[in-house]
Amino acid sequence: MNKLHNEDEIIELINNNSMAVVYFTGMDCGACEVIKFKVENILRKHPEIKSGEINGEEDLQIAVKYGVFSLPIFLLFIEGRETLRIGRNIDLLELERNIERYYNMIYK
Repeated sequence: MNKLHNEDEIIELINNNSMAVVYFTGMDCGACEVIKFKVENILRKHPEIKSGEINGEEDLQIAVKYGVFSLPIFLLFIEGRETLRIGRNIDLLELERNIERYYNMIYK
């Protein structure tokens, strides 16, 4: 997952890709790192999905703009629109099923 540093990079990621993931994480969030590793494994199976992560603790204004008030938050954008938002208690099996379903609709 690429590091995103500002809102322009987020907008570019979302607008330049049919499917894009923005993952909001935090420095002192152990769950964020564990989940990030598992999310990256899911995304490797879907190479057309581009992804980036941003530190929601450091970039509070961006986090608030995207309605992120707890970490971690996984956002899936399809054709520039937020389609899936999962936070805190991420069910990885459900997440993978959702990604697979949308991926197949767009790329297969």
